[in-house]
Amino acid sequence: MTTKAERTTAYIIETVAPIFTKLGYVGTSMSDLTDATGLTKGAIYGNFENKEALALSAFEYSSKKLLQKLDDILSTEGSSLDKIFALTEFYRHYDEFTKDLGGCPILNTGVDAQNNNKLLAAASKEAVKEIEGKIALVLENGANSNELKLPVTPLQFAKQFFTMIQGAIAMSTITRDRKYLVNTIAYLEVLVKKELKK
Repeated sequence: MTTKAERTTAYIIETVAPIFTKLGYVGTSMSDLTDATGLTKGAIYGNFENKEALALSAFEYSSKKLLQKLDDILSTEGSSLDKIFALTEFYRHYDEFTKDLGGCPILNTGVDAQNNNKLLAAASKEAVKEIEGKIALVLENGANSNELKLPVTPLQFAKQFFTMIQGAIAMSTITRDRKYLVNTIAYLEVLVKKELKK
């Protein structure tokens, strides 16, 4: 059973997470947070040491939702190739998944925090490495079971694969044109079939 304080803390994090993702650490004002939560500044900071602690908790909440979704996709039944294509299918509609999150937490927070918040920048970098590791593990398992042929190490391919996806997300976000994402995913699927399929 959760206490009232724990429920309040969870409510604050869930409510402000999309705001931090959308507006960034510096761009999010106290009035943005009080307006969204309906709580006073004192009530918010009664649960968090400062804005940085709140922003970090908000990022952890958003990135955890994304990482959980990726775990669900990559743990589905089927071959390693099936898992990779399930991943590309997810990213084809990534903008729909991140709508309630305020955008891509990895991209938005990672870029925004680079020069103004070391903790947030480090957390987003860690999330990138975790995602690359998850993809690399699927590739490694595929190579070990003699299902996939890898032109480079699993981690190297995973890094390039994820770089192309994140680049497409960035371009779609900047231009407000989802064709960047859709077309890149279609190209990646061709590349995977050509490079990895035995």
